[in-house]
Amino acid sequence: MRERLKYLKTIGTILRFANPFRYLRRGWFVLTNRLRRRHRIDYVLLMLPASMPVFPEKRGWLRRRLQGTPPMSLTQLQRSFDRIADDPRPVGVILHLRGLQMGFADLQTLRAAIMRLRERGKRVVAFAPEYNNASYFLASACDEILMMPGGQVNTTGLRRQAVFLKDALDSLGLVMDGIAISPYKSAFDTLTRSDFSPENREQLEWLLDSGYDVMINNIAAGRGMTIEQTIAMVDAAPHLDHEAHDAGYVDALLNEEGLKAHLDVEHIVPFQRASKILLKQPDKRREQYVALIRVGGLMIRGTSAKPPGNIPSPVPFVGDERTGDITVVQQVRSLMQDDSAAAVILFVDSPGGDALAAEAMHAALTELATDRPLIVYMNNVAASGGYYISTAGRWIVAQPSTITGSIGVIMGKLVSSGLWGKLHINRVSLQRGENADIFSDEQPFTDGQRKHMRQHIERIYDQFVRHVCDSRGMTWDAVDAVGGGRVWTGEQAKTHGLVDELGDLRVAYDKACALANLPEETPLVYIEPKKDQSLAPQLAQQADPAAMLRYMQDGLRMITSGAAQLLMPFKWDE
Repeated sequence: MRERLKYLKTIGTILRFANPFRYLRRGWFVLTNRLRRRHRIDYVLLMLPASMPVFPEKRGWLRRRLQGTPPMSLTQLQRSFDRIADDPRPVGVILHLRGLQMGFADLQTLRAAIMRLRERGKRVVAFAPEYNNASYFLASACDEILMMPGGQVNTTGLRRQAVFLKDALDSLGLVMDGIAISPYKSAFDTLTRSDFSPENREQLEWLLDSGYDVMINNIAAGRGMTIEQTIAMVDAAPHLDHEAHDAGYVDALLNEEGLKAHLDVEHIVPFQRASKILLKQPDKRREQYVALIRVGGLMIRGTSAKPPGNIPSPVPFVGDERTGDITVVQQVRSLMQDDSAAAVILFVDSPGGDALAAEAMHAALTELATDRPLIVYMNNVAASGGYYISTAGRWIVAQPSTITGSIGVIMGKLVSSGLWGKLHINRVSLQRGENADIFSDEQPFTDGQRKHMRQHIERIYDQFVRHVCDSRGMTWDAVDAVGGGRVWTGEQAKTHGLVDELGDLRVAYDKACALANLPEETPLVYIEPKKDQSLAPQLAQQADPAAMLRYMQDGLRMITSGAAQLLMPFKWDE
């Protein structure tokens, strides 16, 4: 099969060079760039959406007509920055920010892109009606921060809140019977407790401390302030417009109409128009590429799925997107047959999930890594099962604020006999076999069943720890000391030896190219999972108000079915 592919590629290369249309395309490319040069561009105005997916969403003509144009992705934004940097006409970029709501890892990716654009000689100006934590964190990487009169600088600090449902479940006659490898592995605390356990509170405190330090240090470095001055700014927030200007937190107060005068330019071009007149660089055909596989959301057995709606759930993860082991294994096996994929990046943005699904993914990824570099990039979350599959990689890159670790196992089932009793419904069961009811929702685990389930999670935990030992060159005891369900930021994980390098996706890409001896211009190709449904069933599902409730019900069943879970203890919303 591989020999046939090599033969076909050789024939394709010969035909490309012999094709006269290749030279016509080159001539057309030169001509269109000359026409583009006739337009003046001083600054490109980019209005960033509140949230941005990492990768672009493909929508055909009909989907765009029905659902609109998909939002700009982070990868598209970085390519746009590259085009602006390559064009000598623009002085820089104006980023119009309106209430950013993104994870800190995504914000750090954006900051890194801004810094690279500045390093290439372009100015970056932030403009917003007002600033929250996220938008000011991003704006602090820019050359200048502008705000509308009447706005506020709301850098009020970080706050996290957890919801506990035990008392509510008790009132309904529902009980969650859970077993965890250690108190730090507290994924079921939402359902089994009314408040934080001491261990869970401890790790949430150190995560909050680490995230706060990242925010303070980055703002201080970007604005040329001391740590003490930055902490004082946060503690005194919100700041009125004139107070923020007088204190130097913003550089000027003006409306959008005043941008030209303030920047002393004439041609501020919105990005929609600028994208048509910015110079293009010729596409460089390469025989090889760097492939990217994404694992996002809850890890499950079966095929991947996306939620049909957007209804918030008090139970973490049940309404999130899902990545199935069958989907990932199929992607990996397809890449193993493609020698052109000289290196692979595993993009992880998952809190984990089913233990056996994680093992199936890990096995396929480990096999892939035997004949080409596999680099792992951890985005906002790569915890528990997300870290499990990351151990297949040769090199792990994480953002300082990535949530990772949570090396541990948990399992449990939801007992509903009390609910049926409140409804005066009697269920009578007959069974053969001492443990035929082990996964039944009628009663909690017996002592014997609990002992067996405990042995099961200890077996999976040992398997997890050994994967980490093999990947990180650590002893079992050393991994257990930072494992046991403990959750870390990327910065802390690097200190503990769980991560190799801090940085963004570009850092992971550079490492992949270096290990595979590829040139810097090597294409990065996102390997999208195949969709199980055509457009019509997807639209019908999205129009069904009950579809999202069924999706969340399935998610809750997956987590509370008694199967072993490699799941982080909480949902860390920004």
